[in-house]
Amino acid sequence: MSSKPSGSPAWMATFADLMSLLMALFVLLFAMSSVDIVKYKAVVESFNETLGNGDELTPEQTSFFQSVQQGIDAQTPVIENPQTDEVDKSTREMQSLYKQLQSSFSLLGEQAVKIEFAEQSNQIKLVFPEQIAFDAGRAELKPHFVVLLRKLADLKKQPLLVKVVGHTDSRSITGGRFLNNWELSSARASSVVAQLVKDECVRPEQVQAIGVADTQPIDKSQTEQAFAKNRRVEILLLSMGEQNEKMAMQH
Repeated sequence: MSSKPSGSPAWMATFADLMSLLMALFVLLFAMSSVDIVKYKAVVESFNETLGNGDELTPEQTSFFQSVQQGIDAQTPVIENPQTDEVDKSTREMQSLYKQLQSSFSLLGEQAVKIEFAEQSNQIKLVFPEQIAFDAGRAELKPHFVVLLRKLADLKKQPLLVKVVGHTDSRSITGGRFLNNWELSSARASSVVAQLVKDECVRPEQVQAIGVADTQPIDKSQTEQAFAKNRRVEILLLSMGEQNEKMAMQH
């Protein structure tokens, strides 16, 4: 009676050689391309399982993939975004200026002046109500308002666009120098700009005067209190970098 041959069948050796050749082919393809290393590890684990070695990587295979991953990490360039860095720098500078202005006006004990910082638009807004800036229906600056404006002397040293915006209430003008609220708001904005340039607080090319009459009210109520809130002058400080970016997007 013949005995059964011991060990694996003869065809298994040929099959193992074929699998080894296929493994070598995949390694070659990997070396010639940018195959996802995670997916490639999954392929190797699948081959291991097919060959009856389980789905775990051998120590040699683990070491190989670690070395490949380290090589990929070393070759991957660190991409820096100079535009983002510039925006962050601009925001920090505006926040610093905002704190300086708050401190400067608080030392004067001037509570009527409101200073706001809008982080999203990277813009500082100073709001001066009419009662500390102008006499009713007039565009000449009050002496105390001139003193307050001189607190903005450092603006000329900074890359800022300065917009001075005049606002009125919704009531019509009767008599006097100005025919309507457009003329009054524009004249008040121009008076502020002229004073800032005269005192060398700003450079002439960095400042604008804008009159908007009663088109941007703070309070739409028809009360004396609401009218008083709406009669104001705002000074908007915008980073030149932010403004240039907005202009580029518009064109």
